[in-house]
Amino acid sequence: MKSPNTFSLSFFLKKDKMKEGRAPLFVRITLNSKFSDISTKKRVDVSAWNQTKQTLSGNGKEEALVREKIRLLINDINNAYNDLKYENKPLSSETIKARVEGYDKEPCTLNSLLSHHNIDLASLIEPGTLKNYFSTERFLKEFLIKQRKVKDIYLDKIDNKFITDFGIYMLNRVPDKGQKPCGNNTLMKHMERFKKVFGVAIKNGWTMNDPFLHFERKIINKDRDCLEMEELSRIRAVDGLTSSQLIVRDLFVFCCLTGLAYCDLISLAKEHLVKDSGGEYWIEMIRQKNRKFTQRKFHVLLLPEALEIIKKYKSNQLAIENETIFPSFSNQIVNRYLKIIAEVANINKTVTFHLARHTFATTVTLENGVPMESVSHMLGHASIRTTQIYSKVKKKKVLNDMVSLRQKIVLERNSGSV
Repeated sequence: MKSPNTFSLSFFLKKDKMKEGRAPLFVRITLNSKFSDISTKKRVDVSAWNQTKQTLSGNGKEEALVREKIRLLINDINNAYNDLKYENKPLSSETIKARVEGYDKEPCTLNSLLSHHNIDLASLIEPGTLKNYFSTERFLKEFLIKQRKVKDIYLDKIDNKFITDFGIYMLNRVPDKGQKPCGNNTLMKHMERFKKVFGVAIKNGWTMNDPFLHFERKIINKDRDCLEMEELSRIRAVDGLTSSQLIVRDLFVFCCLTGLAYCDLISLAKEHLVKDSGGEYWIEMIRQKNRKFTQRKFHVLLLPEALEIIKKYKSNQLAIENETIFPSFSNQIVNRYLKIIAEVANINKTVTFHLARHTFATTVTLENGVPMESVSHMLGHASIRTTQIYSKVKKKKVLNDMVSLRQKIVLERNSGSV
């Protein structure tokens, strides 16, 4: 029976890397119109190479070594092709190349790829981000077992249908106790992480398969909640708090005035406070989230109330021991205390610490006329589009803008009637 695969190999010179009339010799493996190249690690005289006949002229010792290398590679490639077919393993130009070069064992399956990304590459990823990758890994493994009835799958077997089925499974999945159902935007985050992990396999040559080629990111844009000034005032006025709850309230208000994320707040130290020539104090630091990817700093001018909060904790023993400006708690404790504070302040919103960052972006800055570009810099965003997601135009700003327009129209009409 005729094989459905079209398999061939040919040797060629990379003349763009030619030096002194000699160029490196490569072999190209082609399977079903897709190819991969392997270097022979040999340079040959361009004038001695016959591309049509795939032969090298010359009787010297060096030419003999090149011809032997060609012979061995032809044998290795053909053996790899036949072995992969016999073992019923994924067959592509890349898997043949991997078998010839000896690195085709572990990275060919989804589980080994996830392990490589989340363990071997962990030092390149921030802990908070890595935690999300582990969540995606857990759901992918759960999907394999419950829906595909397998524990693992070869990368070349993952196609667009696999991705679609995974998405349907996540949207219909009954959440565990204490979890929320998976919505569209949460699913898109899992898909984006899955796509990035799969990209590692493609870049390393572990697969030529790209199941995300036709994947479309469909995020439902929602207004990000924030506190009004009156609500922030009610939080300031809450009394009867424990010492720990009082600290959390102060830290929350401080971030409403500076836009710091909690991970940046708890690492804020004296070296991040800078005094300019005009006597103004600034926060100058690199976002924890971006520290491994960029050294770009952000700057926030400290408002008087923010400076008062800093002075309040100047002698705090826990902050002194940690060599930070403020004492810190776990994220879970902080959000637990904020929930209590919000209930006492009679705020009917889900108040988490990240709400402070939204409040700074919208209520404290944009609504008071601070340009979007300045807000984007203070939040440490690489793109102003990210800032536009955090902020929202509220009725108050629309009202102010329209009142200004109405006054302008009235003035123009009056001046025209005089």
